[in-house]
Amino acid sequence: MISALWQKINSSLRNKLLLLTLAPLILTAIGFVIMAAYWASSYTNQQLYMKVRADLSVAKGTLDIMQQEQLNTLTQLAGSYEFRTNLQLDNQRAIQVQMLETRKGRQLDFLRFLSTDLIADIKDPALAPLLPRLYRGEPLKGLTVLDKKMLDLISLDLEKQAQISLTDTPRAIPTNRLTEEKAMVIRTLLPVNDEFGELIGILDSGSILNNTTRAVDTIRDLVYGAGTLPEGGIGTVTLFLDDVRISTNVPQHQPFSDNSSSALNDNSRHKKQMSLQERAIGTRVSAEVHNYVMIRGLTWINSAFVVNDWYISAYQPLIDLTGQRIGMIYTGFTEAPFSRIYYKTLFESGSLIGLIMLISGFVILQRTRVLISPLARIHSVVTAVRDDGSIHPRIGKLDTSDELVDLAHQFDAMLDLLESREQEILQAHDQLEITVEKRTSSLRNRTEALKQHIRLLKTTRKKLLDNEKLAVLGELTAGIAHEINNPAAVILGNMDLLVAELGDAVEPAQEEVDMVIRQVYRIRSLINNLLQYSRPDHYVDSYESHQINQVIDDTLLLVSHALEKQQVSIKKSYNANSLVQVNYQQIQQVLVNLILNASHSLTEPGSVQLHTSDWIESEDITGEDTGKENEQGKIKGVIIRVIDKGLGISEENLQHIFDPFFTTKKSGTGLGLSVSYGIVRRHGGDIKVSSVVGEGTVFSVYLLRKANISEDSELEGILEGLTAAERTNRRLLVDEQS
Repeated sequence: MISALWQKINSSLRNKLLLLTLAPLILTAIGFVIMAAYWASSYTNQQLYMKVRADLSVAKGTLDIMQQEQLNTLTQLAGSYEFRTNLQLDNQRAIQVQMLETRKGRQLDFLRFLSTDLIADIKDPALAPLLPRLYRGEPLKGLTVLDKKMLDLISLDLEKQAQISLTDTPRAIPTNRLTEEKAMVIRTLLPVNDEFGELIGILDSGSILNNTTRAVDTIRDLVYGAGTLPEGGIGTVTLFLDDVRISTNVPQHQPFSDNSSSALNDNSRHKKQMSLQERAIGTRVSAEVHNYVMIRGLTWINSAFVVNDWYISAYQPLIDLTGQRIGMIYTGFTEAPFSRIYYKTLFESGSLIGLIMLISGFVILQRTRVLISPLARIHSVVTAVRDDGSIHPRIGKLDTSDELVDLAHQFDAMLDLLESREQEILQAHDQLEITVEKRTSSLRNRTEALKQHIRLLKTTRKKLLDNEKLAVLGELTAGIAHEINNPAAVILGNMDLLVAELGDAVEPAQEEVDMVIRQVYRIRSLINNLLQYSRPDHYVDSYESHQINQVIDDTLLLVSHALEKQQVSIKKSYNANSLVQVNYQQIQQVLVNLILNASHSLTEPGSVQLHTSDWIESEDITGEDTGKENEQGKIKGVIIRVIDKGLGISEENLQHIFDPFFTTKKSGTGLGLSVSYGIVRRHGGDIKVSSVVGEGTVFSVYLLRKANISEDSELEGILEGLTAAERTNRRLLVDEQS
């Protein structure tokens, strides 16, 4: 359908002009809608987050005012004449009566006077850290948490008042608890001194927030009054003890459906109708918010899932009198009403823009018909010329006077000119075809020869640069080998002398002595391998049959210290049974390079996997020794795989990984993998690599049961290619001259 519509547009100039005219309007409209949506969303979210942040500040301030009021109550009580007189007379009954009246009048859950004699006997873990400050005469007010035991000590009724049954809540942290028996308390402690300024006791009062509505409803009425939220919006306030809602006006279930005709216009009905059982007391906050606020101690200002709906929410940690986080205070309002307003605004804006575009398109279409009417005659003449091949039809005179009329006259003049030039073109056509064909063929041949020259020259230049580096490396290596081999010979001689002098006494250190001798031989072998790499024509290898699993185990002894330093372990999986003919020291060098490279690719402590298996060929192997039979084919040799889960190698670097002097390490020489590749190729084997960036790398080494010793003949191949290209070029020049 889209293809047919596009074909219809392309077949009509009027449709093209209409599309060209409407395209800027369409793009502008789309851009306006996108920008409006972004700005509206960004501005709305910003305003909502600013509002909920302000609501949270008001809620926290209201909670602080309630604490201050409780402190003022104790201050008035402690300073009253009646209370001071009863203290002096030690009239405990009168003191209790006065405190009972104050507790009921101020709606306190407990109020007691603790004399200095009783303070030390009270086992209150929440009070103990505060005693030094109270002894200094500092009044304290704030939040604290009392457990079941302390609630029983204060009053038997408090335990039942504080107990809350927990309710399964979506997105909350899983728990096996069924009830919350601790209580969050607004607690005030006021030191009472005698006329001489000596501490005689402490007034201790508290209001339990568990299963209460006064605090949260007071804050809600203050913050979310009538007209503060859109239609259907619900403003809520909650106090949390850790992650449990102990006081809230969040409904346990959604109070109404968004599509219901009885949806509330504001919070008023919701405030009046909700009982304590309808509130979401005992539900728990989501794990995401708990981690952000309680664990990390940050203030959450964002959208959050609250019990059964999404709310624009603000959470702030609550700190007790000792500075510990004990819970959270929350303010928020439902997100759905604002989303409806947002989408309604977008729909209305889009509808208005669409209506404007329809009217504009109709006007443009009418004007386009008047504009292109002169083109109809021009089109008919052009069609006749195109279909019949005749250049005799003419447009003639037009009634209008504009650029299209001028175009018609120019077209008629062009037809006249074409008619006069047609014969000249036909006469030159045949000769031109012959000349073009001849020149094109010659140019094509010369281009191919030039491409071949360029390819060979690039290859030769790269090879010469590498050979120049290797020549310098050969001179340096020869000198270094001489300097290292001399002290190595001295070490070996002295070790032999030491063994001879010690005799049987060397037995306890025999393993260490053998290790020193093996390492000296390894140093000499590495120097010889480097000489071989830089001057392969002057070096002779010795090849013997070895069990590759034993070679790997011997190699791991050499790199064990480096692996332990990097906290890298080795996971071995040996499945190879076939012997391979190799130069022992050279293959050890290859394995050392591959294992260390694998360990260096790990960004943290980990492991390197070493796998061996028999190299199975599906068809018979030509040669003297075809190997023993296997269910899947002939055993050609062994395969060694070095696997890591490190950084991996990019596609670009993977193409140059075996090139001399190519390295991605800051301190690398770029010779490790190149030398290893040369060693394996001289054995008649191969190295293959596969890697995925971020997942790891696998190096696979293929070794033959019987080594097929080979030499590098790449340079001779390049020279032969250059000679062949030169012969081709000369032959083309001779053909052109003839």
